[in-house]
Amino acid sequence: MRIKQISRNQKFSRLVIAGLVGTLAFYIAAFIDMEITGIPLDISVVLGQLVAGEDDSAIIIGNIFHITNGIGLTLFFGYVFMPISRKILNGRIWLHGIVFGVIVTATTVWFGMLPALGAGVAGLNIAPEVPAMTMFRHITFGAVIGILSKPIFEVEK
Repeated sequence: MRIKQISRNQKFSRLVIAGLVGTLAFYIAAFIDMEITGIPLDISVVLGQLVAGEDDSAIIIGNIFHITNGIGLTLFFGYVFMPISRKILNGRIWLHGIVFGVIVTATTVWFGMLPALGAGVAGLNIAPEVPAMTMFRHITFGAVIGILSKPIFEVEK
């Protein structure tokens, strides 16, 4: 059976939708881990406050920034990471997504964003649970974008 090719526009659209849904899954994971730990680590609020200060618009600005970032990461996953990852790692697309989530967390979040915000490496200046919280959130994001982008990469085999 031959699988129909998808157009560039379809690939882009599907990746954008995967990024939106993956970011929503990230938010759900964040609410779960904040409830479990009691640590109010809401990155969207922090990002918004960096831009708008303590203004009421900080939450909206932070969420727009975070959702845009999730879409951008998903586009990077689909156009850059997957072509490389498929040459290195055999396995299901969701596994590639999880590996992507782990790499994003360990590099940009633990050694970039959190130290830049004064939270220390991996956010350890906030609490010892922060590395697990951030990893859980990004693994959830990665798994979801991997699952939702599966049809794109089955066609491109």
